[in-house]
Amino acid sequence: MANDNFQLLCDNVFSLSPSIRFAGVINKMGRLIAGGMRHGLESLENKDDSLKLFVQFALRSRLGKDYDYVFGKSIYNFTEREKIKLASFPLDDNLILRISMVKEEKNHDQIIQKILEAIQKFRLIQKK
Repeated sequence: MANDNFQLLCDNVFSLSPSIRFAGVINKMGRLIAGGMRHGLESLENKDDSLKLFVQFALRSRLGKDYDYVFGKSIYNFTEREKIKLASFPLDDNLILRISMVKEEKNHDQIIQKILEAIQKFRLIQKK
């Protein structure tokens, strides 16, 4: 997928729920290549911490691949923290779709399923 298509994917993810605060595609070096915070919202972390977080997300994703031969490929990872909910979705070419949503969102499982469907739709478009 080209960067413009990744931006379209992020825009699509934002359209799924107003509870999604962040939707971004991160490369294997932890660089944000598309997406970002929802317009009008501020990040919980400062800019320097965001850079560290993106590198950490990329590293975790890479390390998790060590067990693909045992457990199969990762479909998504979900973390619930005291202030926020986070999910990571591995994409092709060592890219990660990372989203955050408000802690109060009770239907995160439905949002995750919609995101998985959006990812599949964008993959099919790219194969044409």
